[in-house]
Amino acid sequence: MALHEQAYIRRELEFPGPLSNGASGVGARRVQEWLGFHGNGTPIDGKFGPATNRAIEAFAARKRLSYAGSLNQEVWAALTEPMARVVGLPARAPNKTYPQLVRWFAEQHLAEHPVELGGANRGPWVRMYMKGSEGEAMLWCAGFVSFVMQQAAEKAGRAAPIAGSFGCDELARQAKAAGRFVAGKNVAHNGGFGALGACGIFLVRKTSSDWIHTGFAFDGGEESFLSIEGNTDHKGSANGFEVARRTRRTTANDFIRLA
Repeated sequence: MALHEQAYIRRELEFPGPLSNGASGVGARRVQEWLGFHGNGTPIDGKFGPATNRAIEAFAARKRLSYAGSLNQEVWAALTEPMARVVGLPARAPNKTYPQLVRWFAEQHLAEHPVELGGANRGPWVRMYMKGSEGEAMLWCAGFVSFVMQQAAEKAGRAAPIAGSFGCDELARQAKAAGRFVAGKNVAHNGGFGALGACGIFLVRKTSSDWIHTGFAFDGGEESFLSIEGNTDHKGSANGFEVARRTRRTTANDFIRLA
């Protein structure tokens, strides 16, 4: 099933109804999450009160949309437009090789700046990458990698080179089983970044059998590479809050070849 048809994605984009002052529940919370994403933050408590109403008024005025105290489909579509663009990417993607597609998709996600909203590992972007799940335990870096791989595979009309997972260790296991795992020392010592193609996957190595963070790797060499990764921050944390571009040290990581 195509990603845009998945129930967990449809739930994020479907209009929650004409919510207004006094409403409460999941729909109100999702409105509050998107208001925060667009810079019109209000408490994300699932209670539609005067503060939420005022935040929608400000958002609608900035977007030059009509709003009369009740959420309408036009305002909702504007709130969720960044995610709708990301979900619709396969239909607009260029014709490229699979690794090139993976990098292109990752760059499109980065441009929308997915972030956590409403708490650690929470919000619409986390739920999209984690198939509807969220919460403190839902570290979503591998979910981000898996989602982008699947989008690229959908565009290419082929299966992804590995199945994907929510866990870094499982990504490594799948890569080894498929003959796609590349130890960091081999990349660093043998100029092996070329073997990764236009884009690969990095795995931050804690031990020889434990990996704690992942993302996409490209433009690399013996000493460093560029990345696009989820659930990170300006410190390069393995439990951050956003999708970001970073520079990482080659020898501290292992890799998965997508070419």
